[in-house]
Amino acid sequence: MNRRVIVLGFGLAVAALPALAVQVEPLAWTPGPNSAQPSLTATREGSFALTWQQKRGTDADLQVARFDAPRRVGANPSEASSIPSAQAAVARGDDWFVNWADFPSLAVLDNGDWVTFTLRKSAGSTYAYDIHLQRSLDGGATWQPPVKVNDDGQSVQHGFVSLLPDGGDRVLMVWLDGRQDAAHAGHGASNGHEHGHDEGPMSLRSAVLGRDGVAREGAKLDADTCSCCQTDLVRRGGEAIAVYRDHAEGIRDIALVRRSSAGRWQAAQSVHDDQWRMPGCPVNGPAAAVNGDALAVAWPTMAAGPLEVKLAISPRAGAAFAEPAVLEAGESVLGRVDVAPWRDGGFLVSWVGSDAGSAVLRVAEVDAHGRVGERIDVVRLPPGRQLGHPRLAATGGDVAMVAWTEPTVQGPRVRAAWLRAQD
Repeated sequence: MNRRVIVLGFGLAVAALPALAVQVEPLAWTPGPNSAQPSLTATREGSFALTWQQKRGTDADLQVARFDAPRRVGANPSEASSIPSAQAAVARGDDWFVNWADFPSLAVLDNGDWVTFTLRKSAGSTYAYDIHLQRSLDGGATWQPPVKVNDDGQSVQHGFVSLLPDGGDRVLMVWLDGRQDAAHAGHGASNGHEHGHDEGPMSLRSAVLGRDGVAREGAKLDADTCSCCQTDLVRRGGEAIAVYRDHAEGIRDIALVRRSSAGRWQAAQSVHDDQWRMPGCPVNGPAAAVNGDALAVAWPTMAAGPLEVKLAISPRAGAAFAEPAVLEAGESVLGRVDVAPWRDGGFLVSWVGSDAGSAVLRVAEVDAHGRVGERIDVVRLPPGRQLGHPRLAATGGDVAMVAWTEPTVQGPRVRAAWLRAQD
């Protein structure tokens, strides 16, 4: 097979894997106008659960659809894999916080329960909202009433949630929490960042919920985080790992915090010492995935100037991260990363890059040693907030699914595509 070296911006070069042949198969299916904020989860059965929010006048819906993955690599996509095998409404409301950067996701628990959430306004302030968890006992067909997770009673931000199965009917959650301790009440400075609100004290918090809906094991994991960057949560062996953008001493680098199999959280650690100082939140968080013993973390940074999309791998529990690879760098690169397990112990990474004035949703294969394969362009899109944060999911084999928001004159709409490895 041919081997290639990918030369990136500013003379950076990454030793490449054999050229990756990935077949991109866009789905003709779409939920239609005013659908946005997609998120993807791969199930143990090999199907994919896609959630999105859809505006209907002053109301918003949270919808979920299940897609069955194509079964044969190299085969033409079947009708069964191009449309949902099932679709249902989770909830509807007129008091939701619906935002391009902070949106629901879904987890399939170890006992088979599906769990998702909505963000609901708690006061008149734009960025005062709470987390309301919902659960399905029948694979997404019907949904139980919502349960509010945060119990502090303050009309502040509670969002950027990540979910993780935690054994049986338990779901582990982490989120960014704007509750203010008495020592910090009244402090906070406007910084004009893209999420659009003042950046007061923000913490990373966690809780565990079972079928009874009671939040237990509440913990504050980091008392000073970036205020509006996405979080992620993965499991490697018996430990859970949360990744997020820190704010220690004004430096907005990526950190992780580990939770042992006994439920004890450890002190935060840096993924890489970028030393990015920025006056406001960039609204551009990290993503993580585990494949076997390897942990991959992807993130955007502007520590060296124009935005860089980086990825670093820790090969096993307790091992340090290798020096990160730079997947793309440039003035118009948007970041907005995701990562998923891929064939042969490797990973797929997605991000929004740039080419000739357009935003480009790109995917690259990375092996377990951090070697980067050829970049694949999935779709070209107009730059800006309206395309949101594309999402990626895979089961660790040779089929993945990617979803994004496509701006149109009729309004935004969710689109998706299969990614299939070709030998």
